[in-house]
Amino acid sequence: MPEDMLLGFDIGGTKIGVGIGTASGKILASVKLPNVDTDPADVLPRLVAEANRLAKEAGVAVKDLKAFGISAPFPADAAKGIMIAPPNNPKWRNVPILGYLRDNLGIDGCFENDANCGALAEWFFGAGRDCRDFIYLTMSTGIGAGIVASGRLVRGGRALSAGEVGHTCVELNGRKCSCGLVGCYEAYCGGRAVALRVREELKDQPESWIMKRVKGDLKAIDMIILTEAVRAQDPYALKLWDEIALRNAQAFGTLINTFNPEKLILGTMAWAIGDLYLDPIRKYLPRFCWEEPRLACELVPSALRGDIGSYAGIAAALNHLKER
Repeated sequence: MPEDMLLGFDIGGTKIGVGIGTASGKILASVKLPNVDTDPADVLPRLVAEANRLAKEAGVAVKDLKAFGISAPFPADAAKGIMIAPPNNPKWRNVPILGYLRDNLGIDGCFENDANCGALAEWFFGAGRDCRDFIYLTMSTGIGAGIVASGRLVRGGRALSAGEVGHTCVELNGRKCSCGLVGCYEAYCGGRAVALRVREELKDQPESWIMKRVKGDLKAIDMIILTEAVRAQDPYALKLWDEIALRNAQAFGTLINTFNPEKLILGTMAWAIGDLYLDPIRKYLPRFCWEEPRLACELVPSALRGDIGSYAGIAAALNHLKER
């Protein structure tokens, strides 16, 4: 009997992943589209077109796919599948993406928080296999958490917004976050926020290592450049890197004490940067959580790595079929 085939959409701050795969996790076709300063009125029809193109590439008709899943950032009306005000997609306001795709693809679908989808992808296909209690943390443009507790995805109450750890306060009267709050964890450790901070702090320092590296182009400063500066032992970068590690350890310790997970599975930055990223966090972690739950919890990078966007929506669709 042939396996169920599923369609997934992963709406990110800088890109959109579209993929078709099987229930066992084999990706049959996928594509990544840019999503910087885009208008949803232009993007939504393209998602439908890409779904049809990928289905043809995979040798199946869209109507024969069992379901689709949308992995999307919050704030959102998850029950209705409406993207309300994602902080990193400023033009995406009150976008009824679930209804649009259902109407134009003609198949059943679901809408999930992007971090929840990352957790589902790791649970079904990656580092969370065989775990009943773990947390997946997106560590890229923004920060969010997908929480699996006692073998169930935690969605929360009416808002279905459990896991928005990136927008918990780690510093009273701290830095302004793109979500509108002040002192958010993401405002200190999210990739976009870090890049903006470095640009702000170095804009009048043309002789700094980083400014020389980017030849004065502030827009070229990102986490990759900062990592290069850390490896080059630049004093400014080392100090900032230490602060980022401390803030991450603060957040991880809170999660470990609260949920006592078997694993914290960490997204992009952890696997892209490696021990340079994880080692200082591990050094600071004993300051923020009890020893017993800390020793019981593994800090591991995502097993799906850069392919998680292809799996995220597919995993949401698979979970949707299992739960209905």
